[in-house]
Amino acid sequence: MSKVGRRVPGVIALVTMSGLLLVAPARAAPVAVARYDAPIGRTQVMIRALDWLRRDIPYSQDNRRARWDIGRGRRYRPDCSGFVAMAWALDPRRAGLGRAPVTWELPRYATRVSYARLRRGDILLHLEPANRAAEHVQLFAGWVGASRSRAWVIEESGRLHGMRRRTVAVARARTLYSPYRYRLIS
Repeated sequence: MSKVGRRVPGVIALVTMSGLLLVAPARAAPVAVARYDAPIGRTQVMIRALDWLRRDIPYSQDNRRARWDIGRGRRYRPDCSGFVAMAWALDPRRAGLGRAPVTWELPRYATRVSYARLRRGDILLHLEPANRAAEHVQLFAGWVGASRSRAWVIEESGRLHGMRRRTVAVARARTLYSPYRYRLIS
């Protein structure tokens, strides 16, 4: 699926073929500059996520290829968990860690919720302790329709696809992914 960016004074509007409109600031705005490891609003999470989508940040699991967040306050590893850590404004400089959390560490910062309670800014997390390389996380961006059978996700999805926004079938997602909510999101 393609993403179309349209510049409006001070804003980037992302319009998809389904007609869903997502809006993000064209430049760093006060709402997007985060306090790290602190309470954060859902709109702020989405603005941060849409900034990486707009910039089409290339995928890498190498910390040396870390990319800036929207306010250029911190640099994050541009893989799936680094993207979520950036969107949630988790501090990659945290003492004792010194990097953004990896996929299997994200539950330390979140609580599990039901699919019925999913809200934008929550995540869909696939954990596989026997094969860490198969793990993945997606940022939930909203429901496609009233039936809630399909959802929008934003993800850093590997070297083949990179940064993207797409729809997923909820019935399929339920077999692989568990929904989580950042503990400090409001």
